[in-house]
Amino acid sequence: MIKSSRVAISLIVALVLGGCASSVATHQQAVSVVDGVVKVPKKYRSSFLGGEVQDGWIKRFGDSKLNYLVKEAQKRNPDLEIAASKVERAIANMQITHSGMIPHLDLKGNYSYRSWEASKHHDKGDISLSLNWEPDLWGRVANELQSNSDYTVATMADFAWARQVLSANVARAWFLLNADNAIYRFNKEVVRIQTEARDILKKRAKIGQGNLRDVHLISGMLAEALDSAQAAKIAKESDIRALEVLVGRYPATKIKPRRLSNISPMPKSGVPLDLLNRRADIIAARYKVASAFHNLKATELLKLPRIDISVNAGEDIVQHTMAKLIGGLFMPIFDAGKIDAMVAKASSDQKRAIAEYKKVVLRAFREVEDSLAKDRQLYHRYRYAIMMVKEYKMAYDMTYKNYKIGQGTLLDVLNVQTKWINAKILKTQIQKERLINRVNLYLALGGNYKRK
Repeated sequence: MIKSSRVAISLIVALVLGGCASSVATHQQAVSVVDGVVKVPKKYRSSFLGGEVQDGWIKRFGDSKLNYLVKEAQKRNPDLEIAASKVERAIANMQITHSGMIPHLDLKGNYSYRSWEASKHHDKGDISLSLNWEPDLWGRVANELQSNSDYTVATMADFAWARQVLSANVARAWFLLNADNAIYRFNKEVVRIQTEARDILKKRAKIGQGNLRDVHLISGMLAEALDSAQAAKIAKESDIRALEVLVGRYPATKIKPRRLSNISPMPKSGVPLDLLNRRADIIAARYKVASAFHNLKATELLKLPRIDISVNAGEDIVQHTMAKLIGGLFMPIFDAGKIDAMVAKASSDQKRAIAEYKKVVLRAFREVEDSLAKDRQLYHRYRYAIMMVKEYKMAYDMTYKNYKIGQGTLLDVLNVQTKWINAKILKTQIQKERLINRVNLYLALGGNYKRK
């Protein structure tokens, strides 16, 4: 028994070393198929700011409430919990595949008793250890393990990207809530002013100092203001619910809006080539290409023969000791095209991974370019809005002054005042768009939402 066990162990060690010697492509070789699939520009066309992309962009808005909401979302958001479970599953699959490269040791035992006459019986029992192993002669399991390992890294990168996207979504929702709350307050002010004006015009019409046309006109204007205020209130309440879902609070309805944040400093855009190694979604796509490459190699190796080795050693109540060394050879001869179909499937998976990588990279460059270009456009629009607010305010002050001395009507005052308030609403909307676009730019550049 001892001699046969030594022979078995020696054979296993030799086969292990032989299996480990099989070559598995490096990561660089596995992803070389995507080299050149996308032409990387030397600099961004929309703008080239250079410099290193900075992390910790959430704090650059200087909003303590936003910082708190992002931290809360990172702990409680259900989508992030789903992404984390995918990482755990990928790690478990990798461990399962790795176990296939290691010999399995099992303990077996059984006992039977038979009696067929009063004085005759027969009993039998044994207990044994069984060592089973399939040496990875051609590297099939090693390629499968590498495929799972690369996919695990890709899943971890997907999780990292999900955290970045979640932070951006919280920031967008927070800015949207604060903007809609400001617009709601502006509309309520319009309702208050026009309600007072309607009451004044009604009283004047009753004593013959006004006309019903003006009453109907201001009543229509008031109804329009009431509708705008109601729409703004609905938008504000919807914003609160959306934000609470992101941070994992819904349906608490306890998030209170604040004043809209100031625009954070313009970030450095970096070099386009660095984007490929910085954005987590691009890293994930690249590792999925590597995973598909190794999976194809592992599937192709199914056509080669496999060797199964089994060593059994134990005690038998009749034979006292027993030992067996069993070696088996398996090689597919006819499988009705099953392996060929599996290879075709793995090949199509690789083509899809390459196409997905190209799609992700192109989308990343487009997002950076769009955000850079939009930033300049929104900057100019914001300047125009500031000018509108200033000019309409001056026109309102002059119109109101003239009305006080009997030059002009109350409707003249209301018309100019409405333009002034609408300009302030427009300014708020553009401010919101600038903030959201700044978030989009931070995310597109691949900077971390917190400092590493």
